Amino acid sequence: MRKRGNRKDKLLTIFIFFVVAPIISIVIGVFIVQKFILPHFEDINDNKPISKIESSSNKDKNNENIIIKDKDKRDKQEIDDSRELELTIEGFDLYNVQLGSFSNIENAKKLRKELRDKGANGYIVKIGNYKVFYGTYLNRKMCDKVLTNIRKLYKDAFVNKIVVDDFVIKYNSTEQKTADVINEIIKTFKKSFDEETSLWYYVLIQKDLQEITKVIRKNNEQIDKLLNGIDENIEDSSFSGLLDDIKIQVKERKQILQNLTGNKENIQDSYDKYYKMLFDFIKIFK
Repeated sequence: MRKRGNRKDKLLTIFIFFVVAPIISIVIGVFIVQKFILPHFEDINDNKPISKIESSSNKDKNNENIIIKDKDKRDKQEIDDSRELELTIEGFDLYNVQLGSFSNIENAKKLRKELRDKGANGYIVKIGNYKVFYGTYLNRKMCDKVLTNIRKLYKDAFVNKIVVDDFVIKYNSTEQKTADVINEIIKTFKKSFDEETSLWYYVLIQKDLQEITKVIRKNNEQIDKLLNGIDENIEDSSFSGLLDDIKIQVKERKQILQNLTGNKENIQDSYDKYYKMLFDFIKIFK
């Protein structure tokens, strides 16, 4: 009996040691992990990685905001760069010493011939009727001086004032440089006409072409220099049309200078062509 009891005790001990004890250890281990260890790691995971993710997310959002703002800024810049502007070409006044006005051009030609026979000069301009002008000036004082002298031959002569109004050109802001140069060219034309028309009066009296040819050449060179600063590939149709008119004027100025210096025609014919060119210039403003 004693041996049989010892055997049972040994089996019980083995069962408890190799079966029950490991099970209890596993249960205790699971309990400790769930209660103490896992919460600690979760706290770490909750704090550090999430902070990094949030930081990265905020950074991405900031980058998106910057990209959007940059795009908006570029879009706004493109709109600003292509906005429509206006160039106002300043007008001027022309003072004409008028001798006659006729509905028939033949009568106007008769008066002009009469002037030449008397040693004076005149030219015909069609403004409504055919008007015979003795001289045209941008300077009123010069015009009044000429009027006083011609009234010795034609007491009914008077000053016919023509007001050339401002005109406005609409253009794209990308053509700003072209607009500035064109405005300067028009100013140079007006300055040239003011200077040259005053000289023509003395040329016709003294029959000396030296001063007038010198001044016309100088002014032509200034206009050419400005024209050379304009890009030939102009997209704005308003400017391209205006430039075509200006180039015609330049060509006429050069032809008149060539005729004067080469004695290819008499002074009166060059005088007529010069004033025709001047009145063609006025058409640019219409």
